[in-house]
Amino acid sequence: MRFNDLNISVNTDLILSYAIEDGYKMYEIYNYGKIQGGELIINDLGILNYSKGFNEELNEYKYYKRWNFKQLALRMIVVMSIPTKVFDPVWWEDRRPTPGLATVQKTAGIIFNQIAEIHNLKYAYTIVDRWIGSFNYNDSRKVVATSMYYKFQDISPILRFNTELVSKIEIVHPPLTSIETRYYYRIPTYGPGKFENQFLRPLSPGAWLSVVFISTLCGCLLLLAAKLEHRPASGQYAFFSILASICQQFFEDDFVEMGRSSSARKLTILVTGLACVLIYNYYTSSVVSWLLNGPPPSINSLQELYDSPLQLIYEDIGYSRSWLKSPDYYFNKKNMKIENLMRQKNVLNRKTSDVLTSLDRGIAMVKAGGYAFHTEVESANRYISQTFTQDELCELGSVQSMEKTVLFPIVQKNSPYIEFLNWSLKRFMERGIVSLTGHRTRSTQVTCEGSSPRALALGGAAPAFILLAIGYIVATVIMLIER
Repeated sequence: MRFNDLNISVNTDLILSYAIEDGYKMYEIYNYGKIQGGELIINDLGILNYSKGFNEELNEYKYYKRWNFKQLALRMIVVMSIPTKVFDPVWWEDRRPTPGLATVQKTAGIIFNQIAEIHNLKYAYTIVDRWIGSFNYNDSRKVVATSMYYKFQDISPILRFNTELVSKIEIVHPPLTSIETRYYYRIPTYGPGKFENQFLRPLSPGAWLSVVFISTLCGCLLLLAAKLEHRPASGQYAFFSILASICQQFFEDDFVEMGRSSSARKLTILVTGLACVLIYNYYTSSVVSWLLNGPPPSINSLQELYDSPLQLIYEDIGYSRSWLKSPDYYFNKKNMKIENLMRQKNVLNRKTSDVLTSLDRGIAMVKAGGYAFHTEVESANRYISQTFTQDELCELGSVQSMEKTVLFPIVQKNSPYIEFLNWSLKRFMERGIVSLTGHRTRSTQVTCEGSSPRALALGGAAPAFILLAIGYIVATVIMLIER
């Protein structure tokens, strides 16, 4: 048998022995990767002697002896939104953003560069534009998971793993980094009132019920007093007196009327007026306090974002392309329904060129207003901190799309390198290399420092103008009826 013709790899446990005078001569035979271009290696394990027993080297962990890969080129697949013919390994270590290369992928790439240096190996890079897609053979050289499934690649630095991939690929432990995505937007100061409508909600429902109860009680007492005095149109008198007090119009006309009224009616009108003054003061104080000290109005869910006037745009990166091209791919399966609606209404009905954009351009569009940009949090924080002023940060809002999720390196199913990579990465984790690399590549979170006064937007003040218009119409109708 010609061992050089066998497709064996670094995990091979193949021992060749032949009899000698006092035992057996033993050799281990392996290859760092026949498909990857490795050469057959034959190591002398010594002699198994009848009197001395087994050689201790036979029980030694094989990767202690096979740590030197002798410049073997493992096939690594990476994702870049900007197609390039050649991948430059220097990009992994570059602290500056690399167009088309995700920051989370850089974190894992730095660690794999360390593995290559320690174990004397290198990588043959293949560039694609998506991590997950269909598992058709036609996509086997275009998508990371599919390429790994058909065994065209050996390693991918990161992948967001899910249960659908269990039978198709294998993950390497420990995870090297994590990802979280959000929709970033400038808080709109226009549109439906629910975005910033405090005009109708400065008091609690219990306070409004108390207003209705007190007004009804005062109205009943005023009606009773008018009836006892045999006043004509006592019902209209009671109703409109209370309504006038609520509308803060009692100061002139009602005080004149009080001079000609009985003590009961005087006291009732006085109590009603004072109560209305207090309510009015509490009401306006609540609105002003909210404007000065309250948190900026915000969109708090994907449903509100879907209903908003903001136009959705997405970072041109692998997971965004997967989301656009794969109907079964979701940023978060808890939001399947609303994601389908967003994908259909705001995305699929537009050209792809209008939906996908670069990170720097997307942040610039958010800064200009009118757009909600979907991107990864670490990359967004870095750009936002460089381009946004403090006032603009206070107007910046975000809605979570993909929950913070750990990312694993992946290999082929039953890959010969999985044990080696698990061993190497666990050593890196124990020595703090993984956490140190993550700390160096992680960006600081950008936040608004304090708060600033803001005007009541049209969406919030609209109910006041609506009530005023209704009042004018009702007054006009009453005037025509009285004439």
